[in-house]
Amino acid sequence: MMPSLFIAHGSPMLAIEDNSYTQALHSLPNLLPHRPHAIVMFSAHWEAFAQEVGVMETFPTIHDFGGFPQALYEIQYPAKGDEEIAQEAVVLLQEAGIPVNLNRSRGLDHGHWVVLRKVYPDADVPVVALSVNPNLTVEQQYMIGKALAPLRAKDVLIIGSGSTIHNFSYLDMRETSGGAFEWSLQFEEWLKETLMEWNVTDLAQYRTLAPHAEKAVPAYGSEHFVPLVYAMGAADDDRIAQRLHMSFRYGSLSHTIWQFGTAE
Repeated sequence: MMPSLFIAHGSPMLAIEDNSYTQALHSLPNLLPHRPHAIVMFSAHWEAFAQEVGVMETFPTIHDFGGFPQALYEIQYPAKGDEEIAQEAVVLLQEAGIPVNLNRSRGLDHGHWVVLRKVYPDADVPVVALSVNPNLTVEQQYMIGKALAPLRAKDVLIIGSGSTIHNFSYLDMRETSGGAFEWSLQFEEWLKETLMEWNVTDLAQYRTLAPHAEKAVPAYGSEHFVPLVYAMGAADDDRIAQRLHMSFRYGSLSHTIWQFGTAE
């Protein structure tokens, strides 16, 4: 049984950097029970009102950012798709009453490939790309992840890619030591306690219950938070949460890795 994971994709610069967080990403395959048959991955950078399930023979690499070094724009991550798993994901979502579309035209954005390139650099694990919908309630997002849970028993690794704290208004671009603002730490510790207790009720009310939620997850930027909820829902049958890594950049941009369910 594969666990599900939430992985922060941080800045696109992670694709070409070597630091404690990229090293943690490199080590992730060693923590899994075995090599996944395929990866089903939600990206914060693909928003859609109806759930989209993306599959292609080979995904093109989308460089959906600007103002970065040329080396980033030269990176390609030619992951193969998996038609069978994509079709199964569609059926599972339909059976759960979730509107879903099969998408055969969209490539992998940096929420997908920056993470995948660090975890599986040879692009040799097939991928099914999924969209996110920040307009849904936490409960609805959780149910989408839960609908896909049966895939874990087929050696499919379900990943949510986003960021638990993502607010450009509170980035200190001078902070390069990895230090974190106190409010960022307080939010992450509330989240840790809530997830480890598997308290979906409190998580659904994080905007009013979590300290500094308005800074950590601005109303206009919740799309980076919701992949965490999808990944958590995918392990509803197991209900074990473990934070594998936490570090910071620019004072508040959190790099967290969460494992949901047991790896066995």
